[in-house]
Parts: sequence; C-alpha cells; structure tokens
Amino acid sequence: MDPALQQEVEQFRSETPENEIYFLETQKLWELSSKAARLADVDEKKAADELRDYLKSSRPKRNLKLVWFRNIAAAVLVLAMGYWIYQQNTKIVYLTKLTGNSQVDTVKLADGSVIVMAENSELKYPEKFDGEREISFSKGQAFFKVAQDPAHPFKVVMNKSDVTVLGTSFNIKVSSVQIDLSVKTGRVMFSPFQNGSKSILSEGQAITYDSEKGEIVAKTAQNADAWLTKELTFVDTPLEEVCKQLSAYYNADIKLQNNRRNKKLNATFKNQTLAQVLEVLNETYNIKIKKEKDQIILITP
Repeated sequence: MDPALQQEVEQFRSETPENEIYFLETQKLWELSSKAARLADVDEKKAADELRDYLKSSRPKRNLKLVWFRNIAAAVLVLAMGYWIYQQNTKIVYLTKLTGNSQVDTVKLADGSVIVMAENSELKYPEKFDGEREISFSKGQAFFKVAQDPAHPFKVVMNKSDVTVLGTSFNIKVSSVQIDLSVKTGRVMFSPFQNGSKSILSEGQAITYDSEKGEIVAKTAQNADAWLTKELTFVDTPLEEVCKQLSAYYNADIKLQNNRRNKKLNATFKNQTLAQVLEVLNETYNIKIKKEKDQIILITP
C-alpha cells in the first residue's frame, strides 16, 4: 500500500535475476502464511511494534530498505514453517471402510461410537476427532450407536445431507437417490440440504428422503435394523406395509392384491426364510401366492 516502497521493491527485483527469484520465493511464503488461520489471534500491533523497533536498530543503515525486506522475508518464513509444523502435528488422518457382498463389519470410532455396516457400504471417518465429530457415509446401510458427548455433536454427512445427534442409536440406508433414516433411541436432526427444512426425529420415528425430488415422507421405523438383528417384528402392521418390509429385507418384489378388509399382522420372525414367512401368511389369512417372473403376488380371499 506504500507506492514509494513498491517502486523500491520493483527496482530491487529488476537489478538481478537472483533478486527476482528471491522475491518470488518470499511471495510464495507470504501466500502460504495467509492460510495460517490459527494465527489470527496473534497480537498484531505488538508484533508490528517489535518488528519496527528491530528494523530501526538494524545495521548497516545504508541498506535499511534491503534489511527491512530480508527481515520481513525471515518473519514470513518463520510463520510459514510454524504453520507447516502445526499442520503436520494436527493433520487429521481419514480412514475408509468398505464392505463387500454378504459382508457385515463393525467400526469403533475414537470417541467410543460403534457403527455396524451392512454389505456393500462405504464409510469415511477420522482416525481421531479434533473437536468436531463428523464422518461421511456415502452408500449402503449401517446402524449407528453414538457415544454421548453433549459438547461435541455427532454428524453423519451423506449426499449433501446430514444427520446430527448428541447420543443415540439409529439406522441409515443411503443410495444415489434416496436416504432412509430411522431412530431407535434418542433424537436426531436431519438436514436434507444446505438451508433446507430440518426434521427432528425421536425414538420410533423414521423418514424417507427423495434427493431428486427434495421430498421427505414420514414412515414407520419398524424393522429398520432387521438386517442386523435378523428379526422381523410386526405389531398391528397392515399387510401392505408387511409386503414393503419383506421386500426390503429379502430383496424381493412382493405385491399385495385384493386387501379389501385391511388385514393386519401380529408376528415375529427370527432367522426365517421368505418361504417360511409366506407360509405363515398363507395359513393365517388363506393368502394365495402367485409368482410371475421376479415378482411375488399375494392375493387375499
């Protein structure tokens, strides 16, 4: 901002190629030091006064401008090196966990939180937390049991959306176009996108978020973690909903026809095959089972 000093610096740069290289190296260090955000709390006035006093006492006086320039470069070098050392000592190391076909795996985070991942899932998390507890879940399904820490909320980021909690357990299923979130214990806050309307979910509540349409639909949280517990429990559950949950659990296309009496199911299935479950439905409601290509059709009398 000092025109006279700018002119002297330009003259210094033009005198020799070595001077130009010296200037460019100093400029690079200056740009690096600007990234040192954690140095923002330095007492600038005190530092400037100390530097000014030091420059006044510098010798020889006939090269005061060059001495000033070199000392500024040295100060910048100290800042840049300090910032580099700080970055190396506080650099957060991220780990990635992938599960393959038919693979279920567990990850225990540094804060004591536990994440059980279903098959074909991907999780990215820090080796240790530095204040914030934030992880990334890009695809698949997982059950989260979050360690309580009111001072540091836990955040799961996925498809430009996120879930924030203090200490709870919940299930997330993520695809490229949809997010399913269900809460088993505690409360969570779902943020579908930046500045989007947030949703607060409590124990037993669930939602489906369509990321293409930007729509959130409330649904039952029943059996959201069945992939983990291997248990399906239905309490006064309409048969239409039973078919949806069976389709999701067994990865099958199950449809219901002629359910005019709105039948409901009360039953628990533990480690049972789809054929065994359909047999129970048949005996309970005299349902006819029809298979067409990859679809299973249940027809009520």
